[in-house]
Amino acid sequence: MENYTLILGENPSKGARSPVLWNKTYSHFNISQKMYPKDISFNEFDIEIPKIFKDYNFLGGAVAVPYKEKIIHYTENKKDILSGPQAVNCLVRKDNKLYGYNTDGIATLNILEKNTNIKSIEQIILFGTGGMAKAVISEIKKKYPELKLLILDRNNDCLISQNGKLIKTNDVVNKSLTSIFINCSSAGYFNDIEIGKINKKVFEIHPYFFSLENKNDYFEQCLSTIRSFKDVRYILDVIYQPEKTLLLNLANYLGIPSQNGLEINLLQAAIGFQKVNPSQKLNEIFEIMNS
Repeated sequence: MENYTLILGENPSKGARSPVLWNKTYSHFNISQKMYPKDISFNEFDIEIPKIFKDYNFLGGAVAVPYKEKIIHYTENKKDILSGPQAVNCLVRKDNKLYGYNTDGIATLNILEKNTNIKSIEQIILFGTGGMAKAVISEIKKKYPELKLLILDRNNDCLISQNGKLIKTNDVVNKSLTSIFINCSSAGYFNDIEIGKINKKVFEIHPYFFSLENKNDYFEQCLSTIRSFKDVRYILDVIYQPEKTLLLNLANYLGIPSQNGLEINLLQAAIGFQKVNPSQKLNEIFEIMNS
């Protein structure tokens, strides 16, 4: 039997993007293997995963919702994952053992380093505490442990990352420091079900930028908040539906360099492919997937 890769999830057969991207890349490199979607019901997960992992022809692949945390238990490096990103979206077989990685955080840090002189940044303010946020926090803390990184949740509580956990801190945002904003929350995300309408369950922008008690002059409040910082060097919003969130429109209005999450989404797939196929160059993989 030929080697193969999978995207594991509840229903990746219903339109997952990874098989299309990976198989196009396999074809380009003349690699005789493919990625297939593997639907696994929640009740069958603990039965199916050991079977898949024992098949040495399975080289790894991608992990989709809702199993990015549940699958950690089956990985060889679960201690590192639990103290770091706390979620897995990529599996790689090495020495007949399967290791988990989170390429979302790796891709996001890659974008930050490409677009900013991160060593000149004094403070990163990250909005959100979900899976994407934890992956990004993990990568930043691992490579830049001395950089001031503050995390704001929906209640505007200020948190820091300590030993892989988010804890409340008395530290506060210092508006006089050279700063980067990263939105890893769902604020601004369009509802997939009602195309073209804002999902009313989420905010159009993180509540740090405006007063929940007073929504008058909403736009002006958001502008005023950003303007109150002495030097915002870059704004990154991991959302890409819509391509321009309110936060990115504000950045554009103020002339602050900014970017959405489209490149992150593609780059994380390319990084995952390279981890499984390390002989291939990342920039070439990215170009193929982006073509």
